[in-house]
Amino acid sequence: MKALIIMTNGFEDVEGLATVDVLKRSGIEVVCCGLDQKNIITQSGHHLSLNILLNEVDINNYDFLIIPGGRAVKETLDKDKRIDDLIDKFLSQNKMICSICAAPLLIGKRGYFKNHQYTCFPGCDESIKEGINTHEGVVVSLPFITAKSMYYSIDFALQIIEIVQGKAQRDKIYKQIRGEI
Repeated sequence: MKALIIMTNGFEDVEGLATVDVLKRSGIEVVCCGLDQKNIITQSGHHLSLNILLNEVDINNYDFLIIPGGRAVKETLDKDKRIDDLIDKFLSQNKMICSICAAPLLIGKRGYFKNHQYTCFPGCDESIKEGINTHEGVVVSLPFITAKSMYYSIDFALQIIEIVQGKAQRDKIYKQIRGEI
């Protein structure tokens, strides 16, 4: 199992890094992808070095896409046509897209939540054309997994594990990160 996560200057640290950490603990390969540069600065000012650039991505090599939120969504990702194209390509191949906080608006603005439930950071649903915002912490409405905010980052990652690896694996990782095993 292999995931692609989009990170750019200003992405929300916990939403991106906690998700990567939890998924890797479960044996899922996660490739961190920048738009035009591999060295970026997170929303909290941490310097991060990424694995690849967007122009190097072959989506056939990935099982699903992850998009964390933060100010990067409205400042950069929402204005970049390549992100729209990437979302289109993943969905055209019936691949799952997982987004958190402000990032669901990148999917919803294109009408992809039609006949789906979703959640997002309050106010980010203004540009989402269709779908039902449940306002819950984490929502699964395949091919989408959405989460409301940074607070739900661990639950978001655990839900991804449950969908791609099963409930037993999710429970195992949950106990592991809680220090129960």
